[in-house]
Amino acid sequence: MGDTRGLDQELIRLPDDVRGWDRLKRPVWVFDAASRRGLYANPAALELWGAETQDELLARDFSSLSQTVITRLDRLAAATAGGGQLTERWTFYPNGQPVTVKATISTLVLTDGGTALLFEAHPTDVAEEERRAVEALRHTSSPTTLFDAGGRAVFANPAAFAAYGAEAVPFIARFEDLAEGETVFRRVLAGEAVSTLAQVTTLAGPRAHHMDARQVTDPVTGAVSLLLSERDVTAQVEAERALAAAQERVEVATAKQRFLANMSHELRTPLNSVLGFAQVLGFAGLTETQSGHVEHIRRSGEGLLAIINDLIALAEIDAGDVILAEDPFELESLICGAVAAARPAADEKGLALTHALDPNAPEWLIGDAARLKKVIGHFLANAVKFTPQGAVTLAAQALPGQDAAMALLEITVTDTGPGIAPELAPRLFQRFSLADDSARKAHGGSGLGLAISRELAALMGGEVGVESPEAGGARFWLRVPLPVDGAADTPTEAFEARPLTVLYADDHEANRLLVQTLLATQGHVCDLAEDGAQALEAARGGAYDLILMDIQMPVMDGVRAAREIRALPGKAGATPILALTANTLDEQLEAYAAAGMNDCIPKPVDMLELITKVAAWSRAA
Repeated sequence: MGDTRGLDQELIRLPDDVRGWDRLKRPVWVFDAASRRGLYANPAALELWGAETQDELLARDFSSLSQTVITRLDRLAAATAGGGQLTERWTFYPNGQPVTVKATISTLVLTDGGTALLFEAHPTDVAEEERRAVEALRHTSSPTTLFDAGGRAVFANPAAFAAYGAEAVPFIARFEDLAEGETVFRRVLAGEAVSTLAQVTTLAGPRAHHMDARQVTDPVTGAVSLLLSERDVTAQVEAERALAAAQERVEVATAKQRFLANMSHELRTPLNSVLGFAQVLGFAGLTETQSGHVEHIRRSGEGLLAIINDLIALAEIDAGDVILAEDPFELESLICGAVAAARPAADEKGLALTHALDPNAPEWLIGDAARLKKVIGHFLANAVKFTPQGAVTLAAQALPGQDAAMALLEITVTDTGPGIAPELAPRLFQRFSLADDSARKAHGGSGLGLAISRELAALMGGEVGVESPEAGGARFWLRVPLPVDGAADTPTEAFEARPLTVLYADDHEANRLLVQTLLATQGHVCDLAEDGAQALEAARGGAYDLILMDIQMPVMDGVRAAREIRALPGKAGATPILALTANTLDEQLEAYAAAGMNDCIPKPVDMLELITKVAAWSRAA
């Protein structure tokens, strides 16, 4: 360690007696204040500075010393130029830990006539309060750093070194947004205490830190300094952002629900009158030409209704508001109902529409029969539309491999149409997609039915697909796992409908007239109310066998009216109430049931469904 050779040997102009300082136990070093270079350090000084060798120490760049330190060194050089000495306390941070010594400073004359500062250091006792403060700062988890007026770090606690490394990152460079860092720095220099949330760049990557910065006085030099205390609040910020995003999603979903409910009501209500009166006219003894016109009205209205239903169903799926029913249903009734709905279109084209039910399939299953029927209906409608002649066949079976409590139901719809090119088949289940433009021009359609079928099947835990052999034709299939309902193995009891006295509340005059007319064809007497309040007053006497209730009405809506009727004493409060509404989203149906309604008939009203449900409730009336 006695070898004084170092970097730029030609600049070291030390007197010969320097070699004797190597044996001293106290740290001794020489620093050229003019060139900002270290010229010598004995072994004890190397240890104080945290350097392995003298070359390592002398290689350190002191050119970026803060202005505060430069001013202090210039003052020492001037004060000791005449041969005097000064004793001051100096604090070093060799490895991020503060080391304080008492240093005697004098001027050393070099061999070429120049001068340098000679430091002879002695360990010094730090006041008890100061030791406690330093110890507390060392163990705090908050990164704390002292910066000089130039923004350079002159002290950092271990937490700051852990966050930013041992390179003492400058004040402004800690901010991810440097302009923000510069603004905060200038505000603090102007005497303002700044508390802000900022994105910072740490060894662990970008983090969110709460920054408390204020102007202080350097306890060693007395110079203006900046004290920065940081607190990592990344987890809190991310949690708040996640909460805000969740709240935004809830608000968006709520807005979608309101929009869907409004559109469902506004679009289906006028269609209710169009389709309903078309059905009434069908029984009015019209001429053949007039009947043809009415039939065109009915078909066009049903086509429009199908598109509206698909769009609303798609929006309901996107909003995540589909709640699947888990009710028992008879498989044969489901199949027969789907075929019956598709038969008029098949008969018009002269197609043979048949169905086959595997006798080994479970008679009763548990699931969402309405949505299963929707998927089957889309398959059948698609097959009938694209089959110019021949046959369409619906088949249902339970695939093997399931236990007795579960059934893997497979439903297929096979047609004798032209078939589907292999490269076009994947597009069929995409939204707003038809096989090709020629299909769209020839047959129309929104391209939503099969896409909705795929998404409904996925919600039920199943899947859909299509196969088209080279010989022509297509086979669409649905596979969905469903629990078997072993308890519901007896047919429902048949019953005869009887004339009822019905109360119907609806604010739409055409709807009131339509329902009254339809019920009259079955011998039912129907009194009318224009809002929920009128319905409540009419129901108080308990004179009605059944109440049909619209939902969206002025003065008092149908849900509130149902609650009020359920609170009435005796027979009046027990009168069956059926919602008759275009608002049939899942959560709306749950609200109707919670208000005491017994069932729901969707608008546009299908004459057969209305008559059937009223007849069913006539048994309980």
